[in-house]
Amino acid sequence: MNVMLPKFSRTQNNRIIFFLLVTFIWSWVSLGIALYCLKSGFVSNGVTYFIRFFFIGAYGPTISAIITTFLFEKSGALRALLKRLLLWRASFKTYLAIVAIPVLFMLFGIWIYDLFIGPIGDFSTGKVALIPAMLGYGLFAGPMGEELGWRGYLLPKLLEKYSATKSSVIIGIIWATWHTPLFFGPTGALVSNGDITFLNVSIYMLATICLSYLFTSMSFQTNGSVLIAILTHFSVNSALPILFFPNLTSHENFLTVFNLAIIPLVPLTIYVAFKNTRRFKEYAESKPVF
Repeated sequence: MNVMLPKFSRTQNNRIIFFLLVTFIWSWVSLGIALYCLKSGFVSNGVTYFIRFFFIGAYGPTISAIITTFLFEKSGALRALLKRLLLWRASFKTYLAIVAIPVLFMLFGIWIYDLFIGPIGDFSTGKVALIPAMLGYGLFAGPMGEELGWRGYLLPKLLEKYSATKSSVIIGIIWATWHTPLFFGPTGALVSNGDITFLNVSIYMLATICLSYLFTSMSFQTNGSVLIAILTHFSVNSALPILFFPNLTSHENFLTVFNLAIIPLVPLTIYVAFKNTRRFKEYAESKPVF
């Protein structure tokens, strides 16, 4: 049986294009200014200005989602979008997965590093004091600025035209591309700090596509909750286990551990995709779930 998805109008397509243009212009201009302040040598307190413009740029997707919805969607749409920031109802298993899976993946990366690459050093609590800063950065430097745009606005729009899997892949590619300016900065992406190689960029692209699919699956399970997407993104960003192994906190070692932690992400995504086959087919044959 052929699955018929809802008709997708040119107006809807134009809204997606507008959303993406505002997102990329806002973020890339801000991040470009941030990098100029940091690297040009012509701006005093360059680090301070980098941080300011970095955070401004990080909120491009969220700001664009609000602007696009306000300008082009029907009355009440913006309120409905923002209301999804408050959808907290999810199963205990969902919250457990949000917390546990990223930690287990990082521990897996640390274990593989110790087995095949080099000693990870002694377990230490010397950097525990950095945890609040890591948590704050992990929340406000990405999830809060991005998820209302990627999962709140863009995902439902793409689902009107494409399957859940194709929508996830599209968002994953856009998501990785959006981070490109941060490849040349000290932080903000897995490939940051100048480690721009084909391998690292390919791994990063694969990771964002896999994560995008898992986030889509989470959206189906939580009625499109943006809050759950923020918490999941936050958990992925935090990378707390590595703080207990000081030898791994250099950028080179940190990047290696993260790349290794991505290894189990691929089979997990395949497993979730297999489980979601029926759910996504039922969605395509009916009305949107959120």
